[in-house]
Amino acid sequence: MFDLSAQSLADAHEALGQSTRCQLPQALAANAHADVLQAVKFVPRWTLVTRLGDRHLDLDAAAMDAMPAAQRIEFDRRVKAGAADGFQYLYETYPLYDKWHGGVLTDEAPVLADLYAALNSPGFLDPMREILNAPEISFADAQLTRYRAGHFLTTHDDGNPGKNRVAAFVLTLSEDWQDDWGGVLQFETALGDVTGRFVPRGNTLSLFKVPQPHQVTPVAAGVQAHRVSVTGWLRTGDDPGPVSRPG
Repeated sequence: MFDLSAQSLADAHEALGQSTRCQLPQALAANAHADVLQAVKFVPRWTLVTRLGDRHLDLDAAAMDAMPAAQRIEFDRRVKAGAADGFQYLYETYPLYDKWHGGVLTDEAPVLADLYAALNSPGFLDPMREILNAPEISFADAQLTRYRAGHFLTTHDDGNPGKNRVAAFVLTLSEDWQDDWGGVLQFETALGDVTGRFVPRGNTLSLFKVPQPHQVTPVAAGVQAHRVSVTGWLRTGDDPGPVSRPG
């Protein structure tokens, strides 16, 4: 499924030797990229995630879209107020890792199950270990994310000692994204100075070491396109694998 060329891997290794991040274009084989884009159209249920009152919320995205306008305006106001006070996010997700471990991903979205399996195959993990100089990487977790107009993710560094994260990745699926639409993966210093930015590019794998401060800038109002990506982390330690279902 992945088609990481020797040249792109060599370039990525060199970039990571000089910096903390890199990009690998044309990460998926062309037919695989097309199949995954098609599969995204049939995701059975998107979850809108955010924080209110320091509490994470998982909300039915379709139900939120159907909310009366006045209620949705108030909801969005509260979400934006939270962004002014600290860490905040608003975007939609389909949790590949959780679905895989729950034993339902293959039934719900077989092409996405194939993609998740490919992320955890030697064909992907071995070159990631090599370019990151991290032979201890043992598995990848992942979620499908969708940023629509008004969605964002404020600055954070992905550091979480219990998760054993070596690097984060963003496999951008959506094509023809324009720079002025927002949704940019932006890297920063601890003081908030911008040190680099990755504009979403179709079928491009963005990879960066963690921890380091970064954010996804707000998608501009009125943008009709969706910023769709597979995001996750390359991790060390044991991964228990999918749960077997009764019967």
